[in-house]
Amino acid sequence: MRTGAGLGTAGEPDDDDDARARGLELLLRLTDALCELGCTADPQERIRFAEVLGDHLTKQVDIRGVKLREDAVTLARAALNAPHGERVLVTVVRIFEGAAAAAEFDRLIEAVAPPAPTLPGPLSAQDESTARALLARAQGEISARRLRDGLVGDLNGLQLPAGLTPEQLFTHVLEWNVQPDGLPPAVLLLDHAARLTPTHRAALTVWVDGWAQRAGLADAVRRRRTERPAGPTDTDIPRCLIIAVEPARDGSGEVVVRTWLNTATGYWDPQPEEPVVTTLEGLGAAVERALQQGARLWAAQWAPDPGGREQPPPYIEFVLPYDLLNHDVAGLRLRSGDGRPLPLGVKYGVHLRSLERMRTDDVLVRHQWRERWRALRQHGVTVHGWSEPDAQRLDAWQIALAGEARHTAVVLDAPADSFAREALKAAIAEGIGLAVWDRRGVFVAERREVVTAVFASVPTSAQIPRAIHRLRQKAEVDSQPHLLGRHIAFFWDDPTRPVDIQPTDHDDLAS
Repeated sequence: MRTGAGLGTAGEPDDDDDARARGLELLLRLTDALCELGCTADPQERIRFAEVLGDHLTKQVDIRGVKLREDAVTLARAALNAPHGERVLVTVVRIFEGAAAAAEFDRLIEAVAPPAPTLPGPLSAQDESTARALLARAQGEISARRLRDGLVGDLNGLQLPAGLTPEQLFTHVLEWNVQPDGLPPAVLLLDHAARLTPTHRAALTVWVDGWAQRAGLADAVRRRRTERPAGPTDTDIPRCLIIAVEPARDGSGEVVVRTWLNTATGYWDPQPEEPVVTTLEGLGAAVERALQQGARLWAAQWAPDPGGREQPPPYIEFVLPYDLLNHDVAGLRLRSGDGRPLPLGVKYGVHLRSLERMRTDDVLVRHQWRERWRALRQHGVTVHGWSEPDAQRLDAWQIALAGEARHTAVVLDAPADSFAREALKAAIAEGIGLAVWDRRGVFVAERREVVTAVFASVPTSAQIPRAIHRLRQKAEVDSQPHLLGRHIAFFWDDPTRPVDIQPTDHDDLAS
């Protein structure tokens, strides 16, 4: 539908009564349906629903939060009086209640809606309907930011609003004039969407090619695809699962686990999943569930490197507080099919990152972090070592690190020891993004030499994660429990790859 089902809109004189009756019937049905949602039972949740609806309608929706039905009427009217507001309402219901509830709202709307009129515009009503259906199915895999940025590039920098979902962005450009080559922005949007979703790429591409063929613009579509940048901007950016673990610290032993998925090599655009509450003993199961989703997307999007270079494995990055950095996350055992459980570090590159630094708003800490990382990328690894004797002169050790910007890595004893933990905290505060230690405790000289050899074996710092991964694999293949690869902790904290980790109320999640 292109309007709010006639509500608040004047139709032709002989259609006024029918339009008004349809609008009132739809208002009644949507009000009843909103009253049945679990998220509207609580007044505070209704206010949150209204805020999200208003954000997506790009107008304020105020409710009193006193009477359920009064608030439901206000929500329904706000949606019906906005262009394409019904579709926005369905999207917000999907956010709060899931796909089944959203499908029921879809059914209610379609049951009352009049046949879609044929309005002026580059797409037919049938084209628009099928395009919306494809975008709705694919929206979980499409980065709205990358879709908007790609479309801006295709429209020669023409400004588009930020913060819109793919469906809302489609609505925004639906009636825009065609480009000089005859292609409507809405069709270009579908073509960009196809590039961003591995699972639904084929269906979206078929839609675009079919439309272009019917419009006689197949050559124009081919030219657009050829002219776009062929590859990612930074080939060092991996496919990645990011896992933040934070203890509840209320005596329960529970931890809050948040996950993000970065699905494409070359682009850093991690998408958050729902947080879960578990325990450290249950962390492996939480990781396994997240990997099931990640593996499906990675497999669908993987392609051999056109230059014949080795493709890095997907990385697993654990964002941990100081007191969990020595936890053996690389040794978490995961089962594949009916095989025996294997350590996580055998199949994936496993990295550690700092929760406290990821969250900090200290400008100096962030600046030093970026500067050390830039030095690492440009000049390679220069180690500032720490060992037992340094425990007696920790202040001097940190002063030496702070005064020498060329130091880009630390090698130290396991931070389970209080002195080594303070050294690691100091290194993180001074901007160090690369650290290695032996989880068993004291990092003896011969094992430090192994790490030195690993650093020396790679031509660029970007290849260090793969070298550590191979070290772990070799230790497992050789079945030698004393080998460093079984016990190495690898801290690889890239400031150019942030995730937004805001504190979450543990009680809300646990309930």
